[in-house]
Amino acid sequence: MSKSPQCLGRRIAVSNILDVTLRDGGYLNRWQFSLEETKSVLNFLQDQGLSQVEVGFIRTPERSTSPVNGCPKEFLAEIQQLYPEMSLVCMLNPAEDNWQAAVADKLDQISLLRMPCTADLVDKALEIANHLKKQSSNLKISLNLICVSSYSLAEIECLLRTIAPSKNVDIVYLADSRGALYPHEVNAMMALVREICPQSLGFHAHDTLGYAIENSNQAFAQGCDWIDVTLNGFGLAGGNTPLGGYLAHHDLQSSGQSIQDEVTDFCQKHLPLRHPDSLTRQRYRLLAAKNIDPVWCEQLLEKYPDTLNKKIEKLPRQHYKNIDSVLDLMIR
Repeated sequence: MSKSPQCLGRRIAVSNILDVTLRDGGYLNRWQFSLEETKSVLNFLQDQGLSQVEVGFIRTPERSTSPVNGCPKEFLAEIQQLYPEMSLVCMLNPAEDNWQAAVADKLDQISLLRMPCTADLVDKALEIANHLKKQSSNLKISLNLICVSSYSLAEIECLLRTIAPSKNVDIVYLADSRGALYPHEVNAMMALVREICPQSLGFHAHDTLGYAIENSNQAFAQGCDWIDVTLNGFGLAGGNTPLGGYLAHHDLQSSGQSIQDEVTDFCQKHLPLRHPDSLTRQRYRLLAAKNIDPVWCEQLLEKYPDTLNKKIEKLPRQHYKNIDSVLDLMIR
């Protein structure tokens, strides 16, 4: 393992950590957290000293399926009242047709609004950021470039040069949505972001290849200010940087008890989430090793139920943009 940020002159603090369990972990239960479960999560995180928590997706009433997958005004107001010391973070999909209605009357409760962007959504997200900053000067806005392993460094540089001049974007995130990046790749990408963007930097790892903690370390060492984690690493596909493992790695646990044991015990008692089975996780790793998105796994299995693993092994590692580019190579 390479040098941790402490060895490179910076020491991470709990204030650099953003927990995204309710939003990213919600992929595992379709965001069906009860209010009591939500409060249990927030209580536990507060006990660990975390003050920045992503509480869910912002959606219109018509598209909301739960308090976490919609974040109605009443839900945000109640959470804000119960946890006044916490900064509430929400995610808005810039592709949302009626995003104005989705954010209506909610901005006063939100500290940070994050927008996940593929290349084709960057301009739209910048337009939304401009609109929202006019409504609330206190609101922080983050543009999260997702699936960054699907782009070359030249493509990422082009996107960053579009974002960098914006005065309405406070944070630029890189999200390794596939969990396909190796530490040296994260190091190069974050160095590029630091060189181009004057905004604060963030990094969102997935643990598909098992590098989430090390990749987060590399990002922080390159000047990243925000690191995403989840309880027990719960999250889409390969999961995320685990809170317990990350706090323990940096000796940030708040009590004498092992933080990893505390997290495990809490999750078993209070969180209705389970990781995918070991066979599925193994297949996710095979896909990520080739830089293929694990979320395409089910579709690929439908096409090749008996031979998928062998098909994957024969593929080159490259910047796959969509599932069709994978299937085209598989049929050759």
